[in-house]
Amino acid sequence: MTFSINFNGYDISALISGFTAIDRNIGSSWSNILSDSVSRYGQTFLRNSLSAKTINISFIKSGVPGDWVEIREQLAKVLDTNEPAPLIFSDEPNKVWYALPDGAQTLSENITSLLATGTLTFLVPSGYAESVDTKVLNNDNSGGENGTIINNDDNSVSVLINNNGTLPIYPTIKVTPTSETGYLAFVGQNGILEIGNPDEADTTTAKSQKLVCDFKTKSDFETNFVPDTSWTTSWPT
Repeated sequence: MTFSINFNGYDISALISGFTAIDRNIGSSWSNILSDSVSRYGQTFLRNSLSAKTINISFIKSGVPGDWVEIREQLAKVLDTNEPAPLIFSDEPNKVWYALPDGAQTLSENITSLLATGTLTFLVPSGYAESVDTKVLNNDNSGGENGTIINNDDNSVSVLINNNGTLPIYPTIKVTPTSETGYLAFVGQNGILEIGNPDEADTTTAKSQKLVCDFKTKSDFETNFVPDTSWTTSWPT
């Protein structure tokens, strides 16, 4: 299988003759913070953090000097970005690094051997790769690798999501009530989000649906999640 690298929507492997080395290392650099005070037996550990990650890609380009003029221009175009862009390696197609070109991007041209060698250096500010896959947990695949959904006797639902990565995840939750309801609550380890009024005496059947809220990001929440003036007694904020 041909090895390929894609950056910012461009297939770098299509521009060169081949890759000779790739340095992705193991994880990112660790920064350990210790206390300033020094005792007989060393220092006290306070905390640690991941630093930005550097990825080096070495390549070759065969041809004549005219070919190298073209490759310099083409690669300069590919690398021209002012914000982190997707960097994907074919041996890990389900992972994406959001990277920027960093430092000098080199190309050494040997006219005698008609072979140019170069190195591309990328900086990943976050220090980690992200999954490009979307995993769906529902009643049909409950109990599998994605997690478990439990329907409790009190009509509540418990959801345990399996995180197969190394960092926290932030799920998108889709709820479809099976009957008309005036209250929904989402309880997690850090708190609860309540929509509606738990004490509402629901004695009538709604003749149409009512949009309570529509947000998919934090920005949507902060901008659009506003009080419904028709519910001022039961949902004041």
